[in-house]
Amino acid sequence: MFKTRVGKARIREETILKLQYVIAAALSLAGTSGTVVSAQDLLLTGAHIIDPETRQVTDGNLLVRDGRVAGRPDSIPADFNGEIITLDGKWVMPAFVDLHTHSFGDAVPGGRPEGLGTPTVAKHYLYAGTTAFLDLFGHEQGLVALRASQRAGEFGGADLYASLSCLTAPEGHCTEYGVPTRTMSSPEEARASVADLAKNKPDVVKFVYSPSDDQPSIDKATLVAGIAEASRHGIKSVIHIKTWQEMREAVEAGAAAVTHTPQGDMPADIPALLVSHGVVSIPTITVHNEYLNYFFDPAILAAPMAQKLASDRVKAAYRNTEMIARYQPGYDERKARNEMTLKSVGALAAGGVSVLLGTDGGNWGTVQGYSVHREMIKLSEAGVENWQVLAAASTGAADFLGLDYGVQDGALANLVVLEASPLDSIANTQAISLVIKDGVVVDREALLATTDQEG
Repeated sequence: MFKTRVGKARIREETILKLQYVIAAALSLAGTSGTVVSAQDLLLTGAHIIDPETRQVTDGNLLVRDGRVAGRPDSIPADFNGEIITLDGKWVMPAFVDLHTHSFGDAVPGGRPEGLGTPTVAKHYLYAGTTAFLDLFGHEQGLVALRASQRAGEFGGADLYASLSCLTAPEGHCTEYGVPTRTMSSPEEARASVADLAKNKPDVVKFVYSPSDDQPSIDKATLVAGIAEASRHGIKSVIHIKTWQEMREAVEAGAAAVTHTPQGDMPADIPALLVSHGVVSIPTITVHNEYLNYFFDPAILAAPMAQKLASDRVKAAYRNTEMIARYQPGYDERKARNEMTLKSVGALAAGGVSVLLGTDGGNWGTVQGYSVHREMIKLSEAGVENWQVLAAASTGAADFLGLDYGVQDGALANLVVLEASPLDSIANTQAISLVIKDGVVVDREALLATTDQEG
């Protein structure tokens, strides 16, 4: 989770965030419900098929069998007895993945959060065309139980992946939210903590490394030891950083990914450093930039998908005149910082860095599911070309989790069908016609009806 610093709002925000995690801890242990449907054979005909890996668009048909892409036949196969879906020139591409969220629910500026719970958030993600998400810190045992429950078929939605915990210094970032987390003060403690966490099989290990912060941080030697222990268990490390120097040191320490975008001018050698070490960037532009946008650009939450996924309380909070007035005096300064964030992310991408999508959902300026599309827009505004944005949001992000997303034979049939081309405008990723997960066409409206009943 990223901490914003805006005058007197800081204490209030941290109190709200702490409450969010208390609620998350309780909800993560609540009962779940949902129905998992077996994969079916599908033939999608008359499609524009977008392949972010090869950067090609092919017109034709796409066959899905046993939950995977099974070819591009010119006509109906002789042995086909599944469902034929005529797309009439709609656009098919791999579904989306969010590599940084906190899946308890949505933040509500100035009030208690919407504690939706991870199962409902999973449905919101799937409605938005996102078929997997990575939770980077919540209630550890609750997330262990939820992940096992979902993988046993007890509830549906997008697939939950998780770091489970957040490894940090005593009283460091992540300890302030009212949920137990793992702390360490030495290389020995880091190795022991990671080895113990590994018993719960986290999908990644998240470390907080921010010596520049006003909270305590682990030192570099402790980070190096922790990353090495995670690697020994075959687990990638994602490092929360705050400054460019911290990013540099995290890369040198062996990180697989760094998350967040530091403020200020990016040193010229940073892109080459990440490329040479094979480290990816999860910049989370939304959490840096979007809360200001939400307050001052009503069109963002007026978008059809936002209207579906954001609660009335969330929408009202960003139209609250007192809250808007509170942030008005610092608008120009913050806007300039937002532009610097975009410039830095664009320079990373231009320098060959693999930039992958993550939203830091659960914070101000995010709405679970919808913010995946806002992050894509922000990446495009940063100057990242649309092909690269689509890969960052789909095949690239999936690959980081070891998932084979794509439109080539054998890829998982996690797909999204769009009414218009996202290559013409990234905003078209919101114009979803169909979502297909594990070879099954998703009833998107039923997802939301179910979450309404659960709420």
